[in-house]
Amino acid sequence: MLAMKGVGPKTIRALALISELIYGVKYSIKDPARFSFAHGGKDGIPYPVDRENYNRSIEILHNAVKDSKIGRTEKIKAIK
Repeated sequence: MLAMKGVGPKTIRALALISELIYGVKYSIKDPARFSFAHGGKDGIPYPVDRENYNRSIEILHNAVKDSKIGRTEKIKAIK
């Protein structure tokens, strides 16, 4: 993934946080709200939303589901 053009630390961080939710990893007791800031906050706190990074994360996840070897119904559920 690091070899993909445009994928940097922000994208990796966001995808790591998202993957914790997808795979059901126990959330952090110290910072349970961190998932809501995977791509930034709409009010600029803790930092402004990086739309390019946000869209790149969506594209990576969408392509992963599209290319997966699961049934059509499961793909639709995953994308939703």
